Amino acid sequence: MQPLFDLILKTGLRPFAFLTETAHLEQKVTRSDLSTLLILLFRGDMTMSGLAAEMGAPLSSMTSIAKRLEQKGYIARAASAQDQRVKLVTLTQEGRQLAEESQRIIQSMLSQIGEALSPEELEQFTALLLKVARVLQDHDPSIPPEKKAETRKIIIEE
Repeated sequence: MQPLFDLILKTGLRPFAFLTETAHLEQKVTRSDLSTLLILLFRGDMTMSGLAAEMGAPLSSMTSIAKRLEQKGYIARAASAQDQRVKLVTLTQEGRQLAEESQRIIQSMLSQIGEALSPEELEQFTALLLKVARVLQDHDPSIPPEKKAETRKIIIEE
C-alpha cells in the first residue's frame, strides 16, 4: 500500500477529488493546500524552496500557498536559525490535525482498494498506475515543448 500512497502524494493524483469523505476538508483548504500539509507531515519542517521542489511548483506559487495556510493557522513560517534569509515552514497543531485526518482518509481509501483486490491484482494495479503516471509526466500537453526541458519531474520509484 505504501507505493500507492507515495504515488498519490508525489504525482499529483488527488484522491480528494472523488471521495465524499473529503468534502468537509475541501471547504477548509484546497487540494494543493492538503498536499502541502501532507508533505510537511511526512518530511517535517522544510525550507520554502525545498517545499516548492517537493510539490513540483514554482517558488512563487508555493509562497501563495504558504501565505494562505499561514493565514488560516495551519503552518508557521520563520527564519532559519542557521541562515536568516531562509524561511522554514512548520505545521501548527491545527495543521498537523488536518494533515493527519487527510492521511487517515487516504489510508482508508487504500485499505478499501486492498480489500477489493487480490495481492496479485494489487501488484498489477500499482504497476499500471506507475506506468500511467510516467506516461502522463512525459506527455503533459499543457507544457509547451520549449518549456519541458525546464520542468522538474518527480521520479517515481518502482
